[in-house]
Amino acid sequence: MKRIAILRCLQTSASCAGSGCLRAMFDHEKSFAQYGEEELRLTAMWTCNGCGDSLLGNQEGIRKKIERMKALELDALHISNCTHKKDAEGVKHLCPKIKAIVEELEAAGIHVVDGTH
Repeated sequence: MKRIAILRCLQTSASCAGSGCLRAMFDHEKSFAQYGEEELRLTAMWTCNGCGDSLLGNQEGIRKKIERMKALELDALHISNCTHKKDAEGVKHLCPKIKAIVEELEAAGIHVVDGTH
């Protein structure tokens, strides 16, 4: 059994219930296909604490979330497609806040998969 977590964007969560990420996981779509028919356990579906105008006041909270992910002994963290934003030319780039989270978790030995759908 693989222990999985999904990280998504706070701004997007204002209008997204996460159903696409969950469907992709349970149906073993695209980025989850790598697990074949192996059982997946969703151990966390968490949200970044935001950036720009959507920044949550309690930034200590993101530290707690990151430390919790490290303690969960995850097999993989999937970062949702919503964590990529388009620039002026329409090219998608990983959000800098999410990128910093990903780098810290990768340094802690957690495998990160870019994408959920």
